[in-house]
Amino acid sequence: MRVPPVRPSRFTPAQQARLDRRRLAGQLAGLWDSHVHLFPDAIYAALHRWFDAHAWHIRFRGGAEPVLANLAAAGARKVVALAFAHKAGVSRYLNHFLADLCRAHPQVIGVAAVLPGEPDDLGIVDEAIGRQELRGVKIHCHVSNLAIDDPRVVRVLARCAELRVPAVVHAGKEPSSAAYGVDTRTLCSVERTRAVLRRLPDLKLVVPHVGADEFAAYLALTRQFEGLYLDTAMACADYFDHQPDWAGLEACAERVLYGTDFPILPYEADREISVIAAHIGDDAAFCAIARDNAARFWLN
Repeated sequence: MRVPPVRPSRFTPAQQARLDRRRLAGQLAGLWDSHVHLFPDAIYAALHRWFDAHAWHIRFRGGAEPVLANLAAAGARKVVALAFAHKAGVSRYLNHFLADLCRAHPQVIGVAAVLPGEPDDLGIVDEAIGRQELRGVKIHCHVSNLAIDDPRVVRVLARCAELRVPAVVHAGKEPSSAAYGVDTRTLCSVERTRAVLRRLPDLKLVVPHVGADEFAAYLALTRQFEGLYLDTAMACADYFDHQPDWAGLEACAERVLYGTDFPILPYEADREISVIAAHIGDDAAFCAIARDNAARFWLN
């Protein structure tokens, strides 16, 4: 994983003018952030240690309540909170924590953790959706060392389709790191995702980070499968060297959800929305990405 320095965002005069206009018009408020991580303090501490050793320095270091306050200050009206399990036996703990947060904070939409193949994985999904009223399931292929087309993952995704709840699956190759203990560029590919969508045509699926780094291929895939959405988290923040083609992203705007990956960021929470607002030319496309798509996706 190459970790670039955090540099100021670079806008042309026209892009800066567009950003300023949208900010003055209040379009950078009332956002739906579809990619946020809310964890107990002990899990945050473990993430800080891992990222300090293997990736970038996480800038914001606070618990779940300060995370929500920071996001509200950055313009978020709704937050989709994703928990993911790094080992068997922690999913129920994370899901109880997240369900309690959702009850305390109505702006939070909780997405449950499960490690495919762990004991009673389908029971964990059923409990999270039915009893705890979480709204979907999150799977991180890099962390679990499982490809999206692994039979254990497909089994969980099939249950999501049966329950008519979305799955958020980090199925893209990047950001890759040897510290995961697996070659994520072999483990993950757009073709694996395509195979799963063909097998589960009723699945509602979000692939984070615009499927980095197979951006164009994932954007094209949204034209083939009506249940597929992509989120922008970190892919559209002018941080990594490779970013999606902005014209291609705008052309598929109705299938893109704004997300930050906060608080696991080396920069401020509002950086990505500013970059998106500067680069997306059409107002309707920008509003679709910033809020409208997520409201339709997560509330239906």
